[in-house]
Amino acid sequence: MSHHAFPLVRRPCAALLALALLTGLAGCKDKPATDTAAAEPAAAPNLADAARPAAMAEQAKEAARAQLPKGDPNTPAGSYLDIDSGNQIMFAYLSIAGMPIDYNEVAGNYSRDYTATSDEFKKNDLLKALKTKIDAGVAQAAGQRYVKLEVADSVGKYDFDKKGFPLDSSVWEKGSYRYFNDNGGYKIGFNNGAQFRYLSVPEEDKARVIEGLRSKYEAMRTVVYGYVQDADVSKKVVLAQILKIELTDKNGNILATQTVQ
Repeated sequence: MSHHAFPLVRRPCAALLALALLTGLAGCKDKPATDTAAAEPAAAPNLADAARPAAMAEQAKEAARAQLPKGDPNTPAGSYLDIDSGNQIMFAYLSIAGMPIDYNEVAGNYSRDYTATSDEFKKNDLLKALKTKIDAGVAQAAGQRYVKLEVADSVGKYDFDKKGFPLDSSVWEKGSYRYFNDNGGYKIGFNNGAQFRYLSVPEEDKARVIEGLRSKYEAMRTVVYGYVQDADVSKKVVLAQILKIELTDKNGNILATQTVQ
């Protein structure tokens, strides 16, 4: 499951870019380790701190992220590819990472038969067939950057100060990702997750309905609509821009929507 990271699964960062079981695969999240020594109050930042290599490197990353291509939040919902498998994340990664494809490695993640075969001739025959499927998957991903996935963890209890519902940390926390158990070697994260720490619902009547469902453990779906921007080749992570998040009830009725600013 998660270390902490669209469950996104069969029904859950290239330079820089995750679902409960629906079809037998679990969507998971991957969370960065917490530094327990950070309990003491941090000293106020100063010019010396800002000039440190780590701070300068992070500033450079932020500047690079700001230059990445951005999606159109007005894109119709029907134009988004529903991500429910780690293989789809893998294809998205390969399509945007700009790295030569290691077919042997990819086939090992993609096909259990390929991994289990010890006969080298049979393995070579399988690889020839798998190359066609892999190339097709990568080509599709290259032409389909708009994706959506479900975060089954849904929302937390209503926050009156924020006038919204906290979302799962795999959506907003830096260094957290979503992945699928059918191919957990590739993950998806979000470049602008900080904007979506809370699902804003300022209207009290709408918030009451959602809180009523949440408090009774009624099924709700949190759907993240994103645009694939980049990839972190050091971690095999697809990096996407969140364009919109929708919360729906079990019948698909939209309870709340938040769009990128």
